[in-house]
Amino acid sequence: MEMKGICVQHTGRRLLIAGCFFFLLTTVLPAFAQKDAKAKEWLDKSSEVFGKTGALSVDFTINVKDVSNKISESFDGNIEMKGAKFHLDVPEMETWFDGKTQWVLQKEWDEVNITEPAEQEVQTLNPAVIFSIYKKGCNYKYLGEKTDNRGKKAQEIELIPQDKKSEWTKIVIQINSNDFMPVKIHIFYKNKMENIIHINKYKKKLNLEDNVFVFDKKKYPNVEIIDLR
Repeated sequence: MEMKGICVQHTGRRLLIAGCFFFLLTTVLPAFAQKDAKAKEWLDKSSEVFGKTGALSVDFTINVKDVSNKISESFDGNIEMKGAKFHLDVPEMETWFDGKTQWVLQKEWDEVNITEPAEQEVQTLNPAVIFSIYKKGCNYKYLGEKTDNRGKKAQEIELIPQDKKSEWTKIVIQINSNDFMPVKIHIFYKNKMENIIHINKYKKKLNLEDNVFVFDKKKYPNVEIIDLR
């Protein structure tokens, strides 16, 4: 992913990944500075660097936590991105988005759903969206220098959406101190779900053809196609 956040729920939870990766809160805390200058400095730099990476591939590990039921699961995935287009591959699901049309393959069921998602739905899937969200509908706060899961220095920032209808309550992002790329995104939801995304590897400035972001039915001859457009 509508995929909520980084869609992955076990067919419920496994549809809560990607996203991407990446975005925000429903309540503005009274003690929160609406716009933290140091947080903006790091977000601006990261946004600038990310915007120059070109097409890229990202390997990640995501941990999905159901806090209410004390359930947690982790798995690895990959997302390829070029502008607004992306191809997401996780264990039970594969998604292609060409900028307009989205194909979601449920691997267990051999079924592909075709939709034309609204802009807001796409925002929950594409990690690059975090760099537009913070600029036009989000409050943020600098939390200080931390150590990421690989033992490297990272700058931690908390994001809070101004839209009180948002499904998430908070997003904490870590930005690598040296190359300014995001290395961790922790999303908190109203429903007591959490997605923790650790970005393991970036491959930048790739030559990705447009067909990478389109479902090729010739490669999946036995898959049932359900057109929901």
